Amino acid sequence: DGGAGVLHIVKNYSGDIMNFGMAADLAQAEGIEVESVITNDDVAVMDSLYTQGRRGVGTTVLAEKICGAAAEQKRSLKEVADICRKVNGWGRSMGMALTSCTVPAKGSPTFELGEDEMEIGIGIHGEPGRERMKLKTADEITEILATAVLDDLPFKSGDEVLAFVNSMGGTPISKLYIVYR
Repeated sequence: DGGAGVLHIVKNYSGDIMNFGMAADLAQAEGIEVESVITNDDVAVMDSLYTQGRRGVGTTVLAEKICGAAAEQKRSLKEVADICRKVNGWGRSMGMALTSCTVPAKGSPTFELGEDEMEIGIGIHGEPGRERMKLKTADEITEILATAVLDDLPFKSGDEVLAFVNSMGGTPISKLYIVYR
């Protein structure tokens, strides 16, 4: 805290909400003003074992970058939190995987995929997605993901959008360029 207060940008996962809630309580007990925004952009699932409502995923990164810039401009904590809520309100995401991640505490993949399979709608903590299907081309995968995201908001032809292409840590940048084109 540099004196202007603290904004917590929290992904909508039960453990994250609990931990940031405790941190906010501790900071407020020391007289630090705290605002919290829970990101919930993932269109893949509405409720899961780890969340009530949508999970927070890619929009979190955009919110952190945009809000960081607003804070550097010396905007008030309330203004920065309002910007964050606006970014979150318009943000949407959808993930996919060709393999499962291995959570360090578990030491093994969280789910299994065949060599010719992919999972649409995976979560960042190794949660399986909403649909498993045969492997598709990059163009087909991009179409599936973009359609799910764009169908969730009232976009119309000519609207400007920001496309954030993210590897979730496992995709080489050369393959991301194929999707981004």
